[in-house]
Amino acid sequence: MSMKDALLKAGLSSTKVANERQAKYKTDKTKVEKHQEKRDFCEVCEAVHPDVERFKHKNPRVDAQWICVNCADKNEIHDKFRVTFQSDFCKQGRYQRFYGPTEKVGGNEWSAKAGKPKFQNETKEEKKARQFTLDEDGEKNFNC
Repeated sequence: MSMKDALLKAGLSSTKVANERQAKYKTDKTKVEKHQEKRDFCEVCEAVHPDVERFKHKNPRVDAQWICVNCADKNEIHDKFRVTFQSDFCKQGRYQRFYGPTEKVGGNEWSAKAGKPKFQNETKEEKKARQFTLDEDGEKNFNC
């Protein structure tokens, strides 16, 4: 009889056995399971794109729900009908629609609108100090 067995028979138990938990049996995800985490197959053009989202729309010309940006723009499906925000482009903030405005999800999405020029809120003295003028497009004109 070993010392361990004698102590267990006397009523002493180790704390390790009481605190040990059985390890959960985990298997590595297969290629198919990894692929199913996000959808990247457009049901309209039947191709794989990184910008596929689910749209709940009522457009009678399109029967599909998982649509890429190009097909959504071509078929004039507004972005307010988009249900998911799961594509690579959306997560990276590069998701942009060309038909109608792009819906914002969080705070870090890329906006299609250009920012205001730096010199828009200047005083008259600061404008005179500059050696150029700004066009309506925000381009610098050095022929003053």
